[in-house]
Amino acid sequence: MPPHPRRAAHVALALAPVALKIAAMLWALHAGFAQVSDDDYARTVIAQSFAHAPRLDPSGTSWLPLPFWIYGGVMMALGRSLAVARGLAFVLGALSPLVVWAGLRSMQIARIPAALGAAVFALTPWSVWLGLAPVPEAWAGACAAGALFFAASSHPRGEAIAGALACVASLSRYEAWPIAALVAAVAAVRFVRGEGARAWHVAGFALAVLGPAFWLANNAITHGDALHFVARVAAYRRANGGVLSIADRIFEYPRALRHDAPEILIAGLIGAFAATTQPALRARWVLPLGGAALVFAFLIYGDLRDGAPTHHAARALLPAMAVLAGFGADALFALASHKKPVVAAALAAWLAFVIFRVRDVPGNDAASRREGQIARGRALAGAAALDVTPCAYEHFALIAAYGAPERVTIHEAERKPVTPDCPEVRSR
Repeated sequence: MPPHPRRAAHVALALAPVALKIAAMLWALHAGFAQVSDDDYARTVIAQSFAHAPRLDPSGTSWLPLPFWIYGGVMMALGRSLAVARGLAFVLGALSPLVVWAGLRSMQIARIPAALGAAVFALTPWSVWLGLAPVPEAWAGACAAGALFFAASSHPRGEAIAGALACVASLSRYEAWPIAALVAAVAAVRFVRGEGARAWHVAGFALAVLGPAFWLANNAITHGDALHFVARVAAYRRANGGVLSIADRIFEYPRALRHDAPEILIAGLIGAFAATTQPALRARWVLPLGGAALVFAFLIYGDLRDGAPTHHAARALLPAMAVLAGFGADALFALASHKKPVVAAALAAWLAFVIFRVRDVPGNDAASRREGQIARGRALAGAAALDVTPCAYEHFALIAAYGAPERVTIHEAERKPVTPDCPEVRSR
């Protein structure tokens, strides 16, 4: 094939998962997607506050800062509306498969299985829904997986790229921290062994540890305890997460993978089956699969210590999902390189299954939807200031739609069931 058509085919395969992700997100919106949870609006409110008065730790809570820097920075330029937050979420969610594609290609995986792996990750329902919400999991999960792929690659600057991606992910989501530690360890080992250019190893190590080191230092300086965020998360979970047995805590995340991403579990099983007979496949995937296992171990340990996310366990598994998607795609093509009709039929069945599941959007029950609060917030946009008394957490949707949280005084929540009349609002 001449160079130009070959380049065009390469670009088309790279963009195919992006196009599929956009189609799936539009399909989810058509099916009624509005939000994952009230966290969507709480994060938007914090970004709006950052755009109004920037500070190093925008949330002042356990939430990591980079998403607020990104969203708040864009809001400084485009305005502090909920529409801007949702639009940026759509763009970041749509582009996230490119990171997975590039990482898989850096591992010398052929273009078609790399595109398939990126597409499987892009279309798994939680990747679609989180790509629509102004939360960091979709793009941070792609960056965390990309860090593993580049760390496992033969790319001359692989460790530096891996470190940069790990830095982005670890300043956005805690489940990226074990991946950042693994990337740093790989860079350190290769530096000691004298493999390749040592400057890139140093850069990879420094970038990988930068995110967690910054956050630990910030907590030590601001709160007097480097692990203050751990105590805060644990206290919130104990107050709001209910009591789980030890067995439930150990198996919560494996069950979430089975229940919420069965297509990803199938991809992993295909990879495991192929790896039993293909040493080259096993060797190529040792490091990424080790990183995915570390994510599970980290989350399970956090669950045992009440330090894991309080709801929607699957949202923390996006890095592991991306790894398993790539592993399964690589293995499928290794197993069926001469059986293209079988592969095509399997992919068609899988696509129909995923499209059906994407329609089952979260946060769509009557108690969770926030259209009323958003409409009230927009209607109040002309008010000079607001006094808000929440029932629970529904007030964040109203404030996000209002667009000026610095002009809102929030009174103690009444801790009662949310109704369309919540929150109580007085304008002044």
